[in-house]
Amino acid sequence: MKKVIALLLALVMVLGLAACGGGESANTQPPQNNDNSQNNDTPGGNDNPGGESSGDEGGLINFDEDPYEVTIQFVGLFEENSDIPAVEAALNEITLKKINCTVDIVPIFIGDLPTTTSLNVATGEKQDIVVAGLTSTMISLVSDDCLLPLDDLLAERGQAAMEVTKNVSEASKINGVTYAVSGYPYAALAAGFVYNKTMADQYGIEMHDDMTMDELTAVGEKLKENGMYLTTHGNSAQVQYKFYHGGDYFGSSAEFGGILDPANSTTVENVYGAQAMRDFWKVVKAWEDAGYLPVDQLTDTTTVQEHFMSQHIFGTATSYDPGQLASWVNDNFEAAVVRISDPIISTSSAAEFQLAISAKCERPDKAMDLINLIYSDNDVVNLLMYGVEGQDYVAVEGTENVITRSGTENADGNKYSSPFSRFGSQKQRKIIAPMTDSYYDELETFEASAKKSLTFGYSFSGDAYSAQAGAIASVLAERLPALNAGTVDDVDKAVDDLVAALEKAGINDCITANQEALDAYLAG
Repeated sequence: MKKVIALLLALVMVLGLAACGGGESANTQPPQNNDNSQNNDTPGGNDNPGGESSGDEGGLINFDEDPYEVTIQFVGLFEENSDIPAVEAALNEITLKKINCTVDIVPIFIGDLPTTTSLNVATGEKQDIVVAGLTSTMISLVSDDCLLPLDDLLAERGQAAMEVTKNVSEASKINGVTYAVSGYPYAALAAGFVYNKTMADQYGIEMHDDMTMDELTAVGEKLKENGMYLTTHGNSAQVQYKFYHGGDYFGSSAEFGGILDPANSTTVENVYGAQAMRDFWKVVKAWEDAGYLPVDQLTDTTTVQEHFMSQHIFGTATSYDPGQLASWVNDNFEAAVVRISDPIISTSSAAEFQLAISAKCERPDKAMDLINLIYSDNDVVNLLMYGVEGQDYVAVEGTENVITRSGTENADGNKYSSPFSRFGSQKQRKIIAPMTDSYYDELETFEASAKKSLTFGYSFSGDAYSAQAGAIASVLAERLPALNAGTVDDVDKAVDDLVAALEKAGINDCITANQEALDAYLAG
């Protein structure tokens, strides 16, 4: 089961940097000013814009009617989540009093999420609050008539949610209409490299922010001297380049093109033909030739996460923000992470996890009441995120907002775990050790340091190019793994052949259509 879990974690890491179309771009985002005054909340409490909220916007809640049960998707892996009833009971003590509803947490395996929402809409199965962006982009869900437009509901009953997410609101719009609310109001992301700090200290390896590929190469040589691999890219048909350098990619693997420098360019190109991508693959080939990478990458089914946790490799490229380290904590060694690219605020990071309302929701008003309460009541946020304090987690002594599952029956996350959910704002959520209370200041600083994608808010629907996208995906599945693993004989020839095959599959038509749509978007 560990391999399956690691595989799915890899999927989410990929989606985190390379989402699709308004969420289809990796490290792409619309201008979001860094006035974070909307986030005056303190984790673990009930501070919110305008003070503690009753959850009743303008006296709209009808407390004389029977409470409505609002379902909310809760995306996970194979956790038992046996404490969900206890979490629901704790939530209902709040929601009945504040918004006259109860909460039904509906666990969904992440592998089933892409079809669950649309299937429930088609069959009329009860569902209220659904997740957009995680495995299905908002634009695809809207194209499939799965989501309700939210502007009127937000204006009437969702003022807190609007206020907290106002700086990234464009990432939740299609053609000017809002369909979701972001779980990442602080949306800055960079490329990073997570590594085994215990091993680094043992071998005298110094890691630092802004490391170059040449410096990582030197690390690989030091590791080779000690019989250790630098990293692995596995049998991957993803845009591996993005994990080291960022960029903005349209489609899960840039089927519709990409922008390698989205903070300074709005030109969509075939990124696979770019010189920067070619140079990256030459470095990877040098790593493979030098023995820095496992020789069986193309046949090994072990994921990079599992290799890292078992100390078979030194580290791996990953997305970077001030909270990234919490995803790599383990009991076997000390992990650390460095930033290796400049941060950028992109549509994809703001849209990676969003709360939306199902098109067949019976009571959209009550669903919005709960969404709004999530953004105005930190107790609700932390119950949804972490479960019941003292049961599913405990506070770390001497800290204000740091928690741990260690020492509880939920130490392995099976009692209650939300690995993919991001309810509310980052500043409403408690943080998991070894993070410290300084996280919140670091979050503000990191966000303020980020540039914004010039295409923030832009979405490209590839529906009209599904045939080309399928053909392109087949080409990438066949040719990318060897380039990513560094096992090709000649990088230049392999890249030329890849580009020719992509052009034959129709990538230029996709890029032309994408560029025309982007130009129209930018023109207003």
